[in-house]
Amino acid sequence: MDKNKLNTYTKFFFQGKLSSEKEKELLDWITLSEENRKCFLKEQEVIRENLLITQNPLVARKWEAVKHRVSSKNKRTVNRRIYIRIAAVAAAFIFGVLLTVITERNFNVFNTQTAEIQNITVPFGAKTNITLPDGSLVWLNSGSTLSYSSKFIDNRPVSLTGEAYFEVEKSDKPFIVSTNFGDVEVKGTSFNVKAYAEENTLQATLVSGSVLVREKDSKKEVTLEPGQQANLVDEEITLSNVETELFISWKDGKLIFRKEYLPAAIKRLERWYNVKIELANDKRLNEIWISGTLEMESFSEVLELLKVTSPIDYLYNEKTRTIKIFYKKK
Repeated sequence: MDKNKLNTYTKFFFQGKLSSEKEKELLDWITLSEENRKCFLKEQEVIRENLLITQNPLVARKWEAVKHRVSSKNKRTVNRRIYIRIAAVAAAFIFGVLLTVITERNFNVFNTQTAEIQNITVPFGAKTNITLPDGSLVWLNSGSTLSYSSKFIDNRPVSLTGEAYFEVEKSDKPFIVSTNFGDVEVKGTSFNVKAYAEENTLQATLVSGSVLVREKDSKKEVTLEPGQQANLVDEEITLSNVETELFISWKDGKLIFRKEYLPAAIKRLERWYNVKIELANDKRLNEIWISGTLEMESFSEVLELLKVTSPIDYLYNEKTRTIKIFYKKK
């Protein structure tokens, strides 16, 4: 494969625009030799140089982490499975970096203006992190939107739809996360908030410090201690002790499942991989639970894993680009 063709194929492969036929051609070529593998990795570096016109050390660290994981693979075992993983990680990395670069450029322009509302939206299948005007750090999960003022005055209000992890700088000014269902108020702490509109619930998980969760209409409220989680559903708030890592690992690129029932797990997978999944109308599917950790797996690998470990099967509809999961026939 000549250099121009490899460059074109690799670029479109990362963008998800390469046809199935050409994708197979590229992957088959990669597996032919160690030299081809190195050429493919070199093209990744070219893409990096073309996309990342920035001196951001965080971006550099992320890219180095990707390269380390790729190079740490057993080089004697070169196969299609490995390169699907490489492509998935690299594509997700590039998309996330673009979001970071665009966001930071917006900040540079925005900070020269008077206080206005800044909106950060993360598409499904991606994640990003930002620094607020007070120095607080926020990680935004896929399908989420965060709104805030460019300048905090009497207090520090932000508005969230979706899921975010916060590390809030200590201050006398209250930090308030507002959602459609209620508010989470803190002064300096680390916590996770999930409030997707379609789930009709607010979930707050406290890692350190102290937070107050308040229902929007009834004004019912509870104060959380580290290791506790509040779930607000239909104006009722319930408290429970949880393993916080299960609910914040997404910010580090991991999805952890612990006996999570299939319908709830499917919602997380849809956002994580930006896919559409339907469950067949079969009550037996609601009784299936899964456990495990996903980090670098491609979506096709996840489906095959579910198929092997659970009594399910799936079909892909090319017209609607939807995966339908059904209970496996005996």
